[in-house]
Amino acid sequence: MSMKKIIIANWKMNPQTAEEALRLVKGILAQRLSKNIELIIAPPFVYLDLVRKNCGREIKLAAQNISWAERGAYTGEISSLMIRNLGCDYVIIGHSERRHKMGETDEMINLKLKAAFKVGLVPVLAVGEKESNDDIIKVLTRQVKSALEGIGVSEIGRLIIAYEPVWAISTSGTGMIDTPDHALSAVLLIKKIMSNLYGSEWAADLPVLYGGSVTSENAYDFITQSGISGALVGDASLKLQDFIKIIKEAEINE
Repeated sequence: MSMKKIIIANWKMNPQTAEEALRLVKGILAQRLSKNIELIIAPPFVYLDLVRKNCGREIKLAAQNISWAERGAYTGEISSLMIRNLGCDYVIIGHSERRHKMGETDEMINLKLKAAFKVGLVPVLAVGEKESNDDIIKVLTRQVKSALEGIGVSEIGRLIIAYEPVWAISTSGTGMIDTPDHALSAVLLIKKIMSNLYGSEWAADLPVLYGGSVTSENAYDFITQSGISGALVGDASLKLQDFIKIIKEAEINE
């Protein structure tokens, strides 16, 4: 896995028109993008092909979700193979909004990871505690271990984990802000859990991103932590100038 800083734009259920999606992509490409950053866009399914045709070689493509099922009678679902054949390299799995709003279970997330690995997608596994007073060791251990149940070390080389403290996300309503020190301690905890599962040598190189309301104001403080491999950016990725600033902050820390 590359040791580049990784920046993922998670557009969620935005924007509402293809024209706006294209404007965002072209605005990003108008910048001189560093080759030392892995820049990934995760648009809604309906814009994946549009973004793919317009993102050049500088931007990689991610799906926001996949089905755990390979094929068949699953109305409204989209399979991992469809996503791979469309040109996606990555897929976000286990995002907090899907866990808490859509009722995704640890078992479903495990099946989705297996589906992604099977077709050669790189899963971005999102983990994180919901409340600031949750037992972070207990929550992260459960989420990581259950997600990777039955997945061998040979596949784990194609895995990214995103630490996403739900309580620090602006739409959570808590008004609480995470600190770079806390984020780094959570990332190191994730690496320790992975080390216990797969061995310390491999866990040291595991890319772990931060994803708790990354903004153009705080991105530098999180991204420059030596143990944090980049950022999973939500709302700020839809504001072109803010997102460009986040990309530039990552470039400073090459």
